[in-house]
Amino acid sequence: MSASVREVSSLFKIARWVALGGGLSYGYVHARTLHKEANERRIEKEYERKVALIQEAKKKYAESKSTPDSSSEKFNFDDPNFDADKWFKHFESKFK
Repeated sequence: MSASVREVSSLFKIARWVALGGGLSYGYVHARTLHKEANERRIEKEYERKVALIQEAKKKYAESKSTPDSSSEKFNFDDPNFDADKWFKHFESKFK
């Protein structure tokens, strides 16, 4: 009752090695593609973040420019609490 051992054909051995090599090659190429796409997404996300920061800065700048500053300040000379020093500094800042 001895079991006979069949010898595997050379064609089958070669096909296994070719399949292994093909799988490794596909895996390498696919991993590189995924890595490249991930880098592109990261770069795009960073760009979008910078654009959002710039938009936010522009918005805050516009808000700061739209608020009335002390140059449009009105002075009442008849007021008993009139501050002449404050008026003089305002007057001086207009002509600088």
